Amino acid sequence: MNSNNSVLSRTSTRQLERMIGDAAWISYPLHLAAGILKTFVYVFLFIVAIFLYLGVWMATAHDRRAEEIKDFSSEQTIYRVDLANNSVNIAKAGYAVDKEDFAKAFDGCEGSGGQLKNPTFWDHNWLAEKSDVFQSAYIGASQNIAALQYAIYRAKHGEQVVSFHYVCGYGAGVVVPAPVVFIAFLHRTDESIMDSANAKYNWFTGACVTDCTDRDFSPRNDSIYADVFKPQVTKNQGKALAALEATGSPEFWIATAHANGITDKDEWFASYAEKNQVQLSKVLGHAMTPQEDFNRAFELAIICSLLFFGFIGVWIACRTYKFNYSQEN
Repeated sequence: MNSNNSVLSRTSTRQLERMIGDAAWISYPLHLAAGILKTFVYVFLFIVAIFLYLGVWMATAHDRRAEEIKDFSSEQTIYRVDLANNSVNIAKAGYAVDKEDFAKAFDGCEGSGGQLKNPTFWDHNWLAEKSDVFQSAYIGASQNIAALQYAIYRAKHGEQVVSFHYVCGYGAGVVVPAPVVFIAFLHRTDESIMDSANAKYNWFTGACVTDCTDRDFSPRNDSIYADVFKPQVTKNQGKALAALEATGSPEFWIATAHANGITDKDEWFASYAEKNQVQLSKVLGHAMTPQEDFNRAFELAIICSLLFFGFIGVWIACRTYKFNYSQEN
């Protein structure tokens, strides 16, 4: 406090300064309470905004999804996939599918996982997640069968298997009790090229083995909440996925070896099945495309920018409050 021009005595000035200091000390809890109240109001409004957004999403998501898939049954093509000989034939025709798109989607034992949508936080899409479930199961089963045929071929020649990479073409004369699966596929070209989850255009929309219905060839849309944690599938879709997954089990490999007259190499085939699953997990891990790499880097940059600007905002607010408070005192 500047008291050079004050008409009060030095003692009165000291007493006045002490009273002002005492008042500031007494009022500090009030300033603190006001700050806490402001913070609470801002946080409360933020929470309200989140719940409003979630409320709108919960009220509209199911109907919006139903609108997205309402024409799938008439648009999609259903293929009969015989994994034993890696053949894919049309069971029910739908929209025309380009040969190149078909070859990339149903690339069988040569599948690299490159067609998987692999949605990210930035381009999250429920259809992409459903499609990945069916396509990855198809790719996995195709590679399981190809690797198993190769293992049987090597076993008949008294040779052990070192690697299962690129082992197509060893199915001649090999008996494999592989399931025949009906897979629904839809070719779409109405998505933005900037959205990596949707820009691949191709959707695997369902799968079935027996007793198939239209519901089994369309993405299940019963619960938007369950889909948040794991893409839901119908009962028949689940059976088809289980049948495809079973082609990688040691039991299936050993039983197939027995069916081909190889009964003394069970340990070999059990270890081969496990080795194949390790390599398959790398294939289905999905190699990121340049566009997806850019999207993920962009996501990280936005998150870091928001955190940085939030920190700067809080820092400026704290500095301003301290400055104003010191001026008042």
